Amino acid sequence: MSKWFEKIMQRLGKREMIIISSVIFAIAFAIILIMAFIKGSNGDVSEETVIGEEAQNAAVGEEDLPVVETATEGTKSESTPDTTVLAKKEGAKDGYLNRCVFLGDSRTVAMVNYGFFNDDAALAQIGISHPSFASNKFINNAGKEYTLKTYLASHQAPVIYILLGVNGINDPSETHYRDTFVSLIDKVAEMAPNSNLVLVAIGPVDDNGIYKNSVQNAWIDKYNDFLLETAKEKHIFYLDIAEVLKGSDGQVKSEYNGGDGLHYSGKGCEAIFRYIVEHPVPQISDEGEYVVKYIKPDPNRIKVTMGDESGIDEGKLQDLMDMMIGTPENQAVSDSSTESSELTEEELRLLEEEEERKKAEEEAKKKAEEEEAKKKAEEEEAKKKAEEEEAKKKAEEEEAKKKAEEEEAKKKAEEEEAKKKAEEEEAKKKAEEEEAKRKAEEEERKKAEEEKEKSEAEEDESKEEDKDKSGQGSSEETEKEESSGQSEGDTGNQPEGE
Repeated sequence: MSKWFEKIMQRLGKREMIIISSVIFAIAFAIILIMAFIKGSNGDVSEETVIGEEAQNAAVGEEDLPVVETATEGTKSESTPDTTVLAKKEGAKDGYLNRCVFLGDSRTVAMVNYGFFNDDAALAQIGISHPSFASNKFINNAGKEYTLKTYLASHQAPVIYILLGVNGINDPSETHYRDTFVSLIDKVAEMAPNSNLVLVAIGPVDDNGIYKNSVQNAWIDKYNDFLLETAKEKHIFYLDIAEVLKGSDGQVKSEYNGGDGLHYSGKGCEAIFRYIVEHPVPQISDEGEYVVKYIKPDPNRIKVTMGDESGIDEGKLQDLMDMMIGTPENQAVSDSSTESSELTEEELRLLEEEEERKKAEEEAKKKAEEEEAKKKAEEEEAKKKAEEEEAKKKAEEEEAKKKAEEEEAKKKAEEEEAKKKAEEEEAKKKAEEEEAKRKAEEEERKKAEEEKEKSEAEEDESKEEDKDKSGQGSSEETEKEESSGQSEGDTGNQPEGE
């Protein structure tokens, strides 16, 4: 046996030794987890109590947990009508989550157990509703106990998300539901005066799920309107995660349904995570690396609230607990724990091939994602360019149209001016002709008068001459008559006899 082992060791390279060491370590770790799970599975669940009588401290020390940044006066801002609903930010980074904490119920517990939120960055409990949130005692996966007051005293983050409202949504008193929610918001604002508060929309459900008597989408839509109006009135922010979770039929998308119609699958939690990152509070930095220190939930330590307002009963609790324990990856026990620690050359070769295959798949997936991102960027750029070209073309058409209208107006003005000038010329010519005609008539009249005067003068002169002639003839006749009379007188005076 030892000779065979020495022979194997001589034939192995450095890479093979690393693989073998990793496999052995994984097997040992899996065995430890199995033993811990078996030891911790003997506890029972009781209402409003920690599952199990005692809770042990988590293996992860406080010094290993990521620290949430502290808010300052400079990080606080008030929302406006345009910024109340958080908008999508292009190129948003996960580092934004280093400045956020989350107050929530079982849906937020799932975000922690699926490894999207750090355990200490969330104050959440299965079955909790907003009316009892401020007075409740919480315990996280690491075993730390908090109340809302003690948690916010040590977690003054720049952004505080409130992810509540689905539990107790069937409250027969709408006034009680609203007043207790507003009261909680006011208490959080008072305890964390420098933090930006974000009211998160209540995510959709399957109206035909096992919680159909406790929650319906119609109720959710009504109270989401209330949350939005409250955010506007108090100048805080609103995150509409329903936008990404709801399908076209108004129900939660099938791929996001965790199985009971109320809670979300790993894909659903990932969709919420990405939506939060891509819709940050304005002016909050997203620089830095966001690292989640995963802490597996201990069934002996999980705190649960059961009651009419939570919609949880003992018959559904075990299914819910199984869902809330964590990811399938964290729940699964490696099959390698049952295999022999002695590996043959063939097994080592297969392990190496498997590692190479996984690596190739990861590289292919990464390359495909990069190609997809590149294609999308090119499409966006082409779309942007087309829009710019369209806008440019439209602007040129508008300019050409404007220029044509100006030319038309100018031409029309010139035609009007030419017409006006022609009319003026025509009027001037007509006036000149009228004046010439008048002058000609005046000349004609004057000439006629002169002719008439001349004619009258000639006539008068002729009459004078006739008169003179007539007078002379009369004088001659008179003289002749006188002469004749005188002759006759002389004759009469002569003596008779002669």
